[in-house]
Amino acid sequence: MATVDINFNLLEAIAPASLRSSLVAKRVKANSSAKPKRFSKDVDQADQTVNRIALVRQQQEMSLRSVARHTGVDVRTLRKQEKPTANLTLTELTNWANALDVPVKDLIDVPDQGLASPIQQRAQLIRIMKSAVSIQENADCESMQAFADTLVSQLIDLMPELDGISAWPTYGQRRGSEEVGRTAEQYMPVHVAGAAS
Repeated sequence: MATVDINFNLLEAIAPASLRSSLVAKRVKANSSAKPKRFSKDVDQADQTVNRIALVRQQQEMSLRSVARHTGVDVRTLRKQEKPTANLTLTELTNWANALDVPVKDLIDVPDQGLASPIQQRAQLIRIMKSAVSIQENADCESMQAFADTLVSQLIDLMPELDGISAWPTYGQRRGSEEVGRTAEQYMPVHVAGAAS
């Protein structure tokens, strides 16, 4: 659905001739400086995989909204751009590289080539930090708490951007065969239909 912006410029129409030219100049300046609205753009798709943007973004643990804030591109367009078959321009690849803080070459898919070492190391450090924060949050004795605090501190010294990484989620974990769920602990009355009272 298209919208139409109708501007009658009544002030210009009724203004004296001496003021009319300055009003027109102000309107032209305001229209030229207005930031255009960005809508979802079409993205050309190739016949084969040409980029690995989604993989790098997930390893960097960045959301599409965060990338949108860094690039100024709407989330719908970014979602189309990160498809492995999206055939992007160098400018678009550079925007992604700047937002994800990786070299452009790491976003281009080259067969039989893994991610660059710094990206793999960053992803590994994030996983280690998640584990360290999990230990820190669940430590049941003073010595384990001190160990976890030291480990978290050392990881932040090694890579300051790890500060604020959250622990692994605790929901959805598989129970052991000897553990019972919360439902087994609750009393559930049984009513047999047709039983005599």
